[in-house]
Amino acid sequence: MSALLASDAAGREFELAEAVAVNGNEIPADLIYQEMQYQTANSPRQAIYRAARALVIGWLLREKAAGQGLCAADEDLHSEAFDHAVSDLLKGELQVSPASEAECRAYFEAHPHKFRSDPLAEVRHILIPAAPDDSEACAKARAAAEDMLKQIRADANPLQAFAQLAQSHSACSSAEAGGSLGQVGRGDTVASFERAVFEQGIGLVEEPVETPYGVHLIYVEQCEPGRPLEYEYVSERIEEYLTEKRRRQMTSDYLQKMVQAAQISGLDLSGEAH
Repeated sequence: MSALLASDAAGREFELAEAVAVNGNEIPADLIYQEMQYQTANSPRQAIYRAARALVIGWLLREKAAGQGLCAADEDLHSEAFDHAVSDLLKGELQVSPASEAECRAYFEAHPHKFRSDPLAEVRHILIPAAPDDSEACAKARAAAEDMLKQIRADANPLQAFAQLAQSHSACSSAEAGGSLGQVGRGDTVASFERAVFEQGIGLVEEPVETPYGVHLIYVEQCEPGRPLEYEYVSERIEEYLTEKRRRQMTSDYLQKMVQAAQISGLDLSGEAH
């Protein structure tokens, strides 16, 4: 059996010993290779290290779960039964108390930017269709958009001019309504369109905007900024978040203690339990 090469979290290369063992039980090299498919890593060597680490922790969890009759001693680490066993094990081992009212209020007051309603904008647009991978069509669409921009800017009533051009030139079904899309919120459109709507402010967006659908001219008629949300509206969400954060930290601490208490050879897991 050849030695396995790996790298640690810092990218340092080193050689894994042939025998990675957990409490005297050797993990075969072929299992480590198989485990690599489940690992996200920057290189094959790092994947080997992470695969070995995952198996060591998995074997330790299985040993504990089997000792409590929650799963078989040879349970597949990727089985649904093992997932349930680990969940039951952690529920019994960790007493995760819900976040208190005081903790939730403190978090709410410390992060006001996280608890605002989404902004809404009244938007019109003109779509000149062009496939993103068709450079010639994109160039023609942009030229047409630039020409319409000049017409709109030169008009004494830019909004009226925009609506008229939308009716006669836009390839969107909103053309009949002068390009009106009604109210638009965050997440309602593609990213580049959304940025143009919410970053520039009210009025004609100064440059054409490209999306997967083509080239757009955009006119923001109104924009209502997001408003602060009342604590009562978000308290349940905050409690769930803080409780889950506590559960994750307790799980990480539990795994680290489990690793420190085990006899592990062939692999250094210092600081890698989580």
